[in-house]
Amino acid sequence: MKAVMLSVSETLLEERRKRGADRWDEMWEGVLHMPPPPSWGHQGIVTKLGGFLDSECDRRSLGTVVTQAGLYDEDELDSDYRVPDVVFVSKSRLRLIQDRGVVGAADAVIEVRSPDDETYEKFPFFARLGVRQVIVIDARTRKPEVYLLAGKGYAAVAPDSEGWLVAGILGVRFRWISKRRLRVEAIDNPKIGIEL
Repeated sequence: MKAVMLSVSETLLEERRKRGADRWDEMWEGVLHMPPPPSWGHQGIVTKLGGFLDSECDRRSLGTVVTQAGLYDEDELDSDYRVPDVVFVSKSRLRLIQDRGVVGAADAVIEVRSPDDETYEKFPFFARLGVRQVIVIDARTRKPEVYLLAGKGYAAVAPDSEGWLVAGILGVRFRWISKRRLRVEAIDNPKIGIEL
């Protein structure tokens, strides 16, 4: 169910902050979006994938990976930001990381898509910032999608002849094995990988 509150009281916002319920809140051009907390399965994917990618980025000295970090438009810090499930910032762009999160374009983001969420509605924001790659993983089926920035939007990456979707910016590839099984592995060493 979606709802629109035309006015949000400071009392409600303070209560959400106290309970930590604001952790996933986002501001979309001055409009507060308050998604529900992610499911256990959703968070399991984020935790495992984030840990794997962080380890891989360390191994290859690519940059840093964090989960649940804010991604901010530097011109509208308090009124326009999103909270992707996983954020990757390359070594050459670490200056974008600030205390509040990433200010400007991360190199790649991953969204784990839950029913009725706003994953695809975030694409214009990511494109406007210049996020080069967006990866979407369905929380229920584990089916992946990989997109590359192309002009002012994103183009879907087609699977190769073996069914792999390559996320070159992260140096990994994704293959949907079957219902609720996803393989993620390093492009340079297929023995390094995980199943979600």
